[in-house]
Amino acid sequence: MRTLVGLTASGWTEKARWALDHHRVAYRFQDYVPLLQERWLRKQVPPGVKGTVPLLVDPPGAATQGSFAIAKRAEELGQGRPLFPAEHVAAITRWNDTSEQVLDTARVYAMPRMLANSRAQAESLPKFLPLWLRQLSAPSARMGMRYIMKKHQVPVSTEEAIEAAVTPAYERLRSALGDGRAYLEGDAFTYADITAAAMLVLLGPVADRHLPMGPGTREVWTHAGLASRFPDLLAWRDALYDKHRRT
Repeated sequence: MRTLVGLTASGWTEKARWALDHHRVAYRFQDYVPLLQERWLRKQVPPGVKGTVPLLVDPPGAATQGSFAIAKRAEELGQGRPLFPAEHVAAITRWNDTSEQVLDTARVYAMPRMLANSRAQAESLPKFLPLWLRQLSAPSARMGMRYIMKKHQVPVSTEEAIEAAVTPAYERLRSALGDGRAYLEGDAFTYADITAAAMLVLLGPVADRHLPMGPGTREVWTHAGLASRFPDLLAWRDALYDKHRRT
């Protein structure tokens, strides 16, 4: 069976999972363990390419890396309404570019906060470990987080970065939805909606019924100031999840 390797709390992983689930593509999910799986990850990608997750491994070993490419692959493999209708591909790509920039900034905000939050560290460890063992293994989680920060060159977060990259993107999304539209491109659900919904993580992660997440992890990803400024976007995202996020 196909395997999707990723990080549960990652917006990039969530975008890939949503596309696969939308198209009813069968796969099993495997939590990526930083450091321990790095050599394996490098073997899945061409020489000279930095291995990252999410990564979709198709038997007997072909791999697709990155949420956008995985979503395109899901469209090839699956069924149901297209997420990339031809007339909207250019606009969808632009929304995805914006989402990628916002998620990069969100990681800048969240990772240092995770290093200071012992609950989030324990929650980041693989779910097959019992809670008591995850709590004892928090130092290993901190090592993994520091590795991710170094790998992705994550600096210490600043509010200036939020204001420069995130706030303008949220304002553009608000403007695009300002007439009460349910969807960004046309009258149907597309990948533009998935990628825009994912970038709203700093307003607070989605409900547990869609993406189970511990309280420590929710805390580090939530920016209270942004949440208070964009309640309309939060309501749009949550309604979109309730209607379209099937697993």
